Amino acid sequence: MKNIKDTAYGLAARFGCCEPFELCEKMGITVLEHELPSGINGFTVRMEGMPFIVLNDSLSGFDRRITCAHELGHIVLHSETNTVDLSINTSFCINKYEREADCFAAHLLMLAEAGELEGMEAVTSESISQITHLPVSVIEEAFFGA
Repeated sequence: MKNIKDTAYGLAARFGCCEPFELCEKMGITVLEHELPSGINGFTVRMEGMPFIVLNDSLSGFDRRITCAHELGHIVLHSETNTVDLSINTSFCINKYEREADCFAAHLLMLAEAGELEGMEAVTSESISQITHLPVSVIEEAFFGA
């Protein structure tokens, strides 16, 4: 997962920001909000070669930010992969791609909230989870290789 961390940090350095919506804007990625079925927070799609992120319009602030970071992860890590096609037409497990996008989101959001760690005696999965609003399981895989 080191490559994913390097990708997130490199993107933030290149564009001078680590907020997912600002990164999308600077990268020319359109973020749309649309009514989606319950349980679908968002997805990415390419139309005429241009990447789009579609977010469920019922998401709250933190969930919008997390989902945008996750979907941005798909765009930068899996730009040539059509996971819908993979899941329908093959027996390939797409969970690997979901974990990688989660890991990307964790590193990106942690960069955005790095100031929150200053002065803490110990940094734990739980403290990072409280700062980023990501599940502890995602934090453990992204930062501690669990």
